[in-house]
Amino acid sequence: MNLWKSARTGVLALGMLTVSRADVNVFVQDGNGVAWLRYACTAGEEVRGFALNVQVDRGAIVGITNFLVGPSQVGATGYGIFPSSFRDNIVLQGGTTPVWTSPGYSPVAKVADSPSDTLPGLGSSGVTLEFGALWDPNQPLAAPASTGILCALLLSQPAEVTLSPNISRGGVVVVNSDIAPLISYGGGAVGPLITGSHWSGSSVHITFNGGELQSAPTATGPWIGTGNTSGSYSETPANQKAKFFRIQTR
Repeated sequence: MNLWKSARTGVLALGMLTVSRADVNVFVQDGNGVAWLRYACTAGEEVRGFALNVQVDRGAIVGITNFLVGPSQVGATGYGIFPSSFRDNIVLQGGTTPVWTSPGYSPVAKVADSPSDTLPGLGSSGVTLEFGALWDPNQPLAAPASTGILCALLLSQPAEVTLSPNISRGGVVVVNSDIAPLISYGGGAVGPLITGSHWSGSSVHITFNGGELQSAPTATGPWIGTGNTSGSYSETPANQKAKFFRIQTR
């Protein structure tokens, strides 16, 4: 089911082909082990909707919170229209007025709408999310802000989170179809974990997230702090004995 269609076109003017550009960044931010899904329009672009695939490399995505429900309004702007969930969960009072209190209303897309391009959903390693916005064009302050939060995702364990566009639902759809935005998708580590390690010459390099790196001569300790919380650590071992690393949470 194609919920939004993205138009990326040039505008012919005075015999020249010109393409407007803007930047739309969608990214994950770690907040004490919660994956906050955020967006930023850095060149004044307005976005009508986001259709995103979110995946973790370990564990599962077990919950979703902190999303707007309903139209974008002055004082409560954002993306609270979820097309397939609206269809399946929202009742129209009097045939015209949506009742937004349905507990089943959420951004999680329905697999049956596009089985080949929809991730399994909550309780699995991946979810497809739909976010749309509706607002009164006569109230400029009702439009979604240029930066904001789409939702927060709860994970069963620390993980690397990746983002990508959901193609069948349009990815990122802008208001002005004459603008071809440069869109970026930024994943990242959420929660305390070691994200990578490699040898370079005689040194070992470790990248990590969420606390202080500790080391020990055995897997059970004793653990000694390195004093490093920067997310990047290098060491040249003095001997060839085994050494173990872990993260001590902040």
